[in-house]
Amino acid sequence: MERRTVIADAAIDVIADSGLRALTHRGIDSALDFPAGSTSYYFRTKSDLMSAVIDRIADSSRVSFDGVSAQLGREPVEVTVRYLEHLLVERRNQLRARHSLLIDPSIDTEARARLDGCLFSVDGAVELFGDRAVGQGYVALCEGLVLASLGRGSGHVEVRAPIVTYLTGAGKV
Repeated sequence: MERRTVIADAAIDVIADSGLRALTHRGIDSALDFPAGSTSYYFRTKSDLMSAVIDRIADSSRVSFDGVSAQLGREPVEVTVRYLEHLLVERRNQLRARHSLLIDPSIDTEARARLDGCLFSVDGAVELFGDRAVGQGYVALCEGLVLASLGRGSGHVEVRAPIVTYLTGAGKV
């Protein structure tokens, strides 16, 4: 794995475990047992490091969603359930880091927009359902399910029933 990716993954874990204030070049070097200055060689500023985290989360999301979609096609309930379960189990630290970054006031508007759309796409949902209000509601529901799961720590959140209920009520199942 490329060193930049290793550093971004370590930064995600640091943010997820200790919060955004714990994200330092020295802390990443220490977590990875790298010589001092290694992280700053690849990412000069903390902002550069946060951009790498955002890019890593967005890239992972695209790959994950594309993989689930390739397996299950365009069946919205199954794709959504499988993708959410993958997020909540396999990528939990990325979710925690993403939410820490989303609420941090120092994150600029462009970075916040990239984070906002990296898990779920309103445009993609609108295209899938053919209705802007349904697409926006669908994305809001998915984001809410993620946040509810994070709020419960490691507790399981049932995702199938709310997805089916929403899409049935919207006439999309």
